[in-house]
Amino acid sequence: METMLFGLFGPSEGNSIINILFYVIFIIFMIFGQKIMILQTVWRCEAQLVKIKKWDEKASSLMFKKIKAKTKKPVTGSMKQNFRNFMEFFISTPVDIDPYGILKKLEHVIDRSENRFNHFINKMVPDLKKEEKKDMKFATMGAMGVHQIYKILNHLIITLRKTGNIQIMLILQMYMPMLIKMAKSNVIATKAFLDNIPIGDAIGPYVAARLKTKKGEIIEEDVIVSKEKIGGKTVFVMKAEGPGSALGKDGKAIEKLYKKEKIDYIITIDAAGKMEGEKTGSVAEGVGVMMGGIGVDRSKIEEVGVKNDIPIDGIVVKMKPEEASVPIVKKVFDASDLVIEKVTNSIKESDAKKILVFGVGNTCGIGNHKGELKGLEAKLNPIWEKQRKRELENKKKKKSLMYKIFGSPDEDEDLDF
Repeated sequence: METMLFGLFGPSEGNSIINILFYVIFIIFMIFGQKIMILQTVWRCEAQLVKIKKWDEKASSLMFKKIKAKTKKPVTGSMKQNFRNFMEFFISTPVDIDPYGILKKLEHVIDRSENRFNHFINKMVPDLKKEEKKDMKFATMGAMGVHQIYKILNHLIITLRKTGNIQIMLILQMYMPMLIKMAKSNVIATKAFLDNIPIGDAIGPYVAARLKTKKGEIIEEDVIVSKEKIGGKTVFVMKAEGPGSALGKDGKAIEKLYKKEKIDYIITIDAAGKMEGEKTGSVAEGVGVMMGGIGVDRSKIEEVGVKNDIPIDGIVVKMKPEEASVPIVKKVFDASDLVIEKVTNSIKESDAKKILVFGVGNTCGIGNHKGELKGLEAKLNPIWEKQRKRELENKKKKKSLMYKIFGSPDEDEDLDF
């Protein structure tokens, strides 16, 4: 009996079974491998889609909660429907086959979109103060960002299901981590704007406010400039008017200032995305206009510099892309000391007689001069404490064996509400 069993399940027979199983698995993988990978991708992406859908709803609920608190009135069903309808608002960029005049076309489209946002906010909450309406407008943009990411991801998942296209699967796998971070940072940005909390992009206006001893004058829509004495020289310090959320018409403002004052040196200060391996809050100097966005205002500033032979330098504070739209982190906030030191040195070393220092970015939560910055750190301390605890948790997680093998299971671990 033992001999018979050994003959059936002996070494040679065992090897044959293993070989057969190997070939069967290999054939199954060859036939169904792509299908299995697509199903796995769809399953993972759908799990993330559910998360983004919740964030989409959370962004809307934050808006409704703030509207109710400010107006002291219930949010009606028609108001909610109007808000959801506005979430589908989009901008069609102008034709750029013939590049002549494209910037004027872009400016026209941007101005029109700004008017639409302002009209919508005035319609939704007509009784709010001007600064509160500005915050509400940018909060709406944040909520719209989450909604659009949800729609894009949902579209890709449905298309992948229908077509089984391997290229779409690769696109989903490649962009999923970035989409998740973008979606969550937009929800956090919505809350920050509603609460008038400075975001990472406010580092430029914050530095400018620290250099200003007075508010100055409004030179263009949502842009203020004051005349200061820094390093023994005449310095015009410019920023968007705060503390409500605003970017301002920077290009037109600098065109007007040059015609009036004949400035001969420009220093721009802005936030910039860091590369992996670089430290958040690190400061770098460069040449040119430090400004993101679609490029209309930047082009106007460059045009002023080129036509009048004005040197333009820039200083940036580096951060993760998603950190630009969430409450300003402590490392970025503290970097303002080094930025001011570099700005002061540049002013002293320059032969220019009239200098412009321009703090680029959204001025949400930032006052118009250093006197209006009192109490800002106290306002940010609870947020920084929460960020610090989250950072410590992440450090512990990164020391674990599972993290070293598989990485982080949570793509948005560095962000928190």
